Amino acid sequence: MTLVKYILPALSAFAVYAIWSFSRDNGLFELIDKSILAKTLPGTKEPLRTIYSGVETIDNTLTLLGAFFWTVFDGSNPSLTLQAVNFSGSFGAAWVLVVLESWRKANSWSIISFSSIDGILAQLATYAFATPLYFSFQSWLSPIVEAPSAQAIAVPPVVLNAIPLVFLIAYQVPSLLMILPTPDILSYDLKQLVVAIWQPWPVYVSILLTAIYVVLSPFTSKEKANSPVVLRRAFRRVYFFAFSLASISYVASVAISLAATILPVLFTEKYANALHHSAVFGLTFPWEHSSLRVQSVTEGVHIFLQWDWIIGSVGVLLWAISMYVSAHKKVLGSVGWVSLGLKLVNLALLAGPVAAAVELMWERDELLLDVAIKEDVIKEATQKALRADTPAVPEKAKGRKGKN
Repeated sequence: MTLVKYILPALSAFAVYAIWSFSRDNGLFELIDKSILAKTLPGTKEPLRTIYSGVETIDNTLTLLGAFFWTVFDGSNPSLTLQAVNFSGSFGAAWVLVVLESWRKANSWSIISFSSIDGILAQLATYAFATPLYFSFQSWLSPIVEAPSAQAIAVPPVVLNAIPLVFLIAYQVPSLLMILPTPDILSYDLKQLVVAIWQPWPVYVSILLTAIYVVLSPFTSKEKANSPVVLRRAFRRVYFFAFSLASISYVASVAISLAATILPVLFTEKYANALHHSAVFGLTFPWEHSSLRVQSVTEGVHIFLQWDWIIGSVGVLLWAISMYVSAHKKVLGSVGWVSLGLKLVNLALLAGPVAAAVELMWERDELLLDVAIKEDVIKEATQKALRADTPAVPEKAKGRKGKN
């Protein structure tokens, strides 16, 4: 699917318009600037932390991010909080796919292998901008696109086995800490510090995985590292983790929003309105609301993250479709388009677009590894047959040879 190579960078460009330009025009950035100048957290009279490292550029960046993300985790806007739950699972699962690409054998030492750079870009310039851009580079530069094989997609088993734990430590635990209520459990200042520490989490993932690989890989046999059976088992654990991460957060947020829509009597009037499906997931289109002025940072951030999620997730799914199609054409010679379409619709609606992308990549890798496993079985059977056909030299003949 060559077209995807061009659609992905176009999505990144669209993110600039739908997220950055729209947020400037609707007044979000102006409200954040006012909060920073007043040195108060948005929507409160609590002091905004402005010193983190003593380095002005870093402190200014973290102050800006602190003011932005405060509204996501303070719980004052249920619509935004529920959308953030969905977003966090999708972002984390999408990043598992990014990390896998960065460690694949065919991508070694290319720009694709440096996922931490794209991770910083994702945190500073949005998931919607950075993720399609990363997969665009992968689509143009990776040998896997044109020549998918088990050897090309291989990732060191020690890295695969570590991915779920590393994501738990570097991403999920800090994310959970950020939703702890203030000031009951975390002080306002401490929570801002937690938000700041969380920001470079993709870098933490890269550092931890690299350290684990350097320390543990010498103790892993080459035969085990290259075994398609071992790789398949390890990949399954990673993909199950990523699918769970994306689907659970999506299903939970959609279920709550649909419950508030269909059975509003289950909620107070405030929450029934705030958690209505359209309030949580309904998009505000820039071309239809060019004169919109948001009334609070919370409202603006909600619109920001809605576009961030949908653009980034669509980009991940389109890339996964292209990888799936490429492998099936290479191995099977054709693609079952009807079954693929039905699968995509069901997965995207029931588990979310990123979970659908994870499933497609899981099936792609299984297909390639199954081919390698069958080839190994045939090779081993052939070698056994050859050994069986080779006549054994009698012991007496060996003895006579030795005497001669």
